[in-house]
Amino acid sequence: MKLRAMLCVLVVCCVAFAALPAAAAVHAGDQLYVTVYGHPELSGPVEVDGAERVSLSLAGTIDVHGLELSQIADRITLALVPYVIKPAVDVQLKSQLPVVFVSGGPGGMLKYQPGETLAAALADLPVNGKATVATLASIPNNDDAARNLDQLASSRIDLRRVGIERDGKSLGIFDATALSAGTSVNPALRPGDTIVLVDKPLAVRVGGDVQMPSIAHLWTDEPLSDAIAQAGGLNPSAATSHIALRRGTTTQYVALGDPLFTQPASENDALLVPAAPRVAVAGLVDKPSTVVLKTNFSLLNAIFAAGGPTKWADLSKVQVESNGAREQYDITKLVHGDMTQNPQLRDGDLVFVPEGHKVDYSQILQSIVNAVWLFK
Repeated sequence: MKLRAMLCVLVVCCVAFAALPAAAAVHAGDQLYVTVYGHPELSGPVEVDGAERVSLSLAGTIDVHGLELSQIADRITLALVPYVIKPAVDVQLKSQLPVVFVSGGPGGMLKYQPGETLAAALADLPVNGKATVATLASIPNNDDAARNLDQLASSRIDLRRVGIERDGKSLGIFDATALSAGTSVNPALRPGDTIVLVDKPLAVRVGGDVQMPSIAHLWTDEPLSDAIAQAGGLNPSAATSHIALRRGTTTQYVALGDPLFTQPASENDALLVPAAPRVAVAGLVDKPSTVVLKTNFSLLNAIFAAGGPTKWADLSKVQVESNGAREQYDITKLVHGDMTQNPQLRDGDLVFVPEGHKVDYSQILQSIVNAVWLFK
């Protein structure tokens, strides 16, 4: 009987132990109390900083990301070994802020409000590094929150795959786009929950003259143009044509309005946006000046950007100086389809339109323009 009673007690203890909640990892903002037995000068309260680290005397800075209290104690013990003989360390959770943690995306913490839901918490996330609306208890009737979720949907965050973790266990993966549309159950959150964000599946490298050169992440059905939007858009000095698209082993040059930008991206696409060439145009043009060629880098376009040639300009002997070398071009030959006489210019080039022998080229200028369009 005594043996049976002992077994019953043992079973009850095992069941009770199994029922205990799993130890949760600490997070930024948590207040801990570290005890180094026999060394009160090394003991005391510490705070987990924004990078999920704690700083201690002698032990230095300890990374506690994803660690439980016992694991933190082990790390501190190991760090103290060179300074303390047989250190014994205990770590206790002193206080925890009522917050919801964010893993991935912008990261950090969100202040928990009673009744907080996943959609409301996502509406609080900063978009492109900027703070957004205050914490909301519900989404459907709030325009600001819906607008913020739209902005998040166009960012690198995959709102179709948002996870929630509680006490170290996953509560599932949720489609936040369905939450905001009211077509899916909006899960309630608790203090200490972690929202897990991941990037969209396609990575597109965006470089050159954009606001934030970076790697954009897109859904498989998202247009390529959204990659430039994620990079903050073009700088004012950027060209909207001659954008290099490297796809696989080939590179092609496209303009921003090209239908290709409305089509989905491919894995490992890369975009390089050039700066618009600044070209000095002098001589017999209506407005001698430095012009910026955003959409068309050709010699003829540079002359038109400077107001076009004057009545007595000699278009058969236009000079172009580039990198110290000078070339002469006969633009009148464009009428006959000789496109070599309309070169692509580069930043810093100088164009000079000389005076001719009193030939009024304005009479044939329209023919030249028509020919250029015909032979494109």
